[in-house]
This record gives sequence, C-alpha cells and structure tokens, in this order.
Amino acid sequence: MLKAGEHCMTKSHALKHLSADLNSYCIDVALVTETHFKAKHADSAVSIPDYTLLRRDRARRKGGGVALYARSEQVLTPWTSSADDGTFELLWARVNGTFLGALYHPPRPVYTPTALLDYIETCVEEITHDFPAATIVLAGDFNQLTDENVIERTGFSQIILQPTRGTHLLDRIFVSSPIYTVVRVISSLVKSDHKAIVAYMHTKTVVRQQRLE
Repeated sequence: MLKAGEHCMTKSHALKHLSADLNSYCIDVALVTETHFKAKHADSAVSIPDYTLLRRDRARRKGGGVALYARSEQVLTPWTSSADDGTFELLWARVNGTFLGALYHPPRPVYTPTALLDYIETCVEEITHDFPAATIVLAGDFNQLTDENVIERTGFSQIILQPTRGTHLLDRIFVSSPIYTVVRVISSLVKSDHKAIVAYMHTKTVVRQQRLE
C-alpha cells in the first residue's frame, strides 16, 4: 500500500508521477489525500492505467478530496456507512477482505474534531459488527488530530514514527491488527511538501527514486 500525502492531482504531470511511484514500488493500493478533484474532473481524465479509481471529492468548497487507486486485479468493493455524512472527507473500500479508509482532515475543518472522531468510531463499529474477522486500516492526513484520540475511539495502533511534513507527523496509518512488515516514509515523485508512505504486508526492497522533471 502507498499512502500519498497531500497531492494536488489536477496539476500538470501529477498523475504521470503518481503512476511512476505506483509501478516503481509495486503498489497494489494507493490512498491519496487532497486530490482537488471536482465533479468537472471525469474519472477517465484522472485514471491511471491498470488501476481502478474510487474517489470522494470535497463538496462545495475548493481543495480537499481523497481517492483510492487499486491495481485492477485486486478485488475492490466500495463500502459506505449507513450513517454516511458527506461533511467528512473519508472514503472506505474493501480490498481483498481488508477495509481501507482514506481520510483528509484539513487544518481548518467546517466540523469539530469530536464530530469527526464520532463518525470514525461509528464507521469502525459498523464494519466490526458486520465483518467481525476483517482487518481495518485507516490512513491519511490527520493534521492536528492526535493519535491518542483516534486510538481511544478505535483501539487501533498507529504505525508511522517518522515526520511526513517538515518536522511534523501529519500523515499516519492506523491498523486494527499488525499486518504490515515493512513501513517506510519516502519522497514521492509527485511534487508535494509531504512525504509519502509505503507499507508492505511482505518484505520488499524499497527502491530509491529520482524526482522526474
């Protein structure tokens, strides 16, 4: 899995660079935050060859948005909570039996942090009730939302220990069980002030890359 932090995917060459990241690191699933996708951006215009796209765009305001790119051979099923609320930029999908949540929590949200935590807790409880054996992964840009608050609501573990933007650890991965054996913070080819994260369920070599111009 690749968690790509805060990438405006509507910028020139961004999709090309993301595609290079996905292929170079042999990524099966990528979670991307702050895509800036809007209704005017057709899926066909922001797709990546050999990957299936799911997206949740920010409604009625500029910026924001999250997306999930899964390699075409992956079994991908969108999942929506019965309490779904478009206020929150949280996209859920089931990939080969694992539930993945892609979250963008902006620095100046239109909701309270408590409201988001309530919503996350509701989603996790519903998945756990309906799929008691499922592994759940929640990843994204959490900004000022603390690990302690998320862990208190979910019981998950937070597995990212290195800063992802300057000296700050904003991009994080929470897991319901320890499924990743390799986790790295890397420089993405997509131009961003955030680092990307790669997490593998099995040991792989993380390749050093040069930024494409």
